[in-house]
Amino acid sequence: MQKIIMCLLFVFIMSGCARNVEPTVENINKIFSSQDFTFEFHKTDGACESLSFRNDYLVYKSNKPTIRREITYEEVLLINDFIQKLVNLHSGELNPEVSPHYIIKNTAYKTVITPDQEDFYFKALIKTLKLK
Repeated sequence: MQKIIMCLLFVFIMSGCARNVEPTVENINKIFSSQDFTFEFHKTDGACESLSFRNDYLVYKSNKPTIRREITYEEVLLINDFIQKLVNLHSGELNPEVSPHYIIKNTAYKTVITPDQEDFYFKALIKTLKLK
């Protein structure tokens, strides 16, 4: 009986972990297809801001109060374009532990993008989405 419980517990824990995948368009589209995913920006100082997408709602989390509202089609296109540019700028040579990076994840997959670009582009995206 204990072996069965331990096996079930192991399977439950493993099924709850997202599988790390390379930051390719195909893998990111797998994540997007769930329509329930999170896009995080991790700054060099350890701070994190995130945009989560669930059932046509956008949830923005930062060190300020959380904002939750409906997302428009134009905003979806803007965010998709932003993420596509990040994928194109991804540098496998930069270390996410010491460089600003993005994480796109859902319950099944997770990818880390470390673009060779400045932090202010994410701030510009947040400002354009009128979240600050």
